[in-house]
Amino acid sequence: MASILPFLFVYVVSTPNFAAMLVTNSTALGRFLRQVMTNGLPVVFIVNYIGFVFAHNTLNNPDRSEIGYIVLDGLLRSATFIAIHILVYVLSADLFGPFSGNRATAVSVVGPTLERSFIFHNISGVYLYAVVPGAFIALLAVLTKRSGETSDTSKSKTRNIALLFSLVSIPGVTVLSYALNSAT
Repeated sequence: MASILPFLFVYVVSTPNFAAMLVTNSTALGRFLRQVMTNGLPVVFIVNYIGFVFAHNTLNNPDRSEIGYIVLDGLLRSATFIAIHILVYVLSADLFGPFSGNRATAVSVVGPTLERSFIFHNISGVYLYAVVPGAFIALLAVLTKRSGETSDTSKSKTRNIALLFSLVSIPGVTVLSYALNSAT
């Protein structure tokens, strides 16, 4: 969960007048904190939890290939990220009244909201980038254990591969969100 804090800080300080508004407007601060607690933390936790369970299962199944794991991990994280957003938005419509309390409206805004998260267009970008460290750790664990590497060169190569593929969920969420937006 700590992975969300640095991205949250960057978002707050890089959004014009946002930090000042949070400091001077207690209602805005309360809604912001509620959004982080009811959307951000659950999304990051669940996406990473599912990713860690998938990594654990891969590590314990010697028949699974690293390539298959890498591809499926990115797809799984991207799809889970969007699915949890849909669930949270629908529940929020019921509990807190945004989207005029309308579940269909809540679902219809998920695609457009997440489409530009990769550029921190909204707070969902914070959550999208906050899942990357968990993906990196899981990928590194799977790739390191499987490779049995010993040299510094192979360790460096493994870290670079893990870093590169831990970013897959960013374009994955963007593409799937665009498709969701087109479908709704």
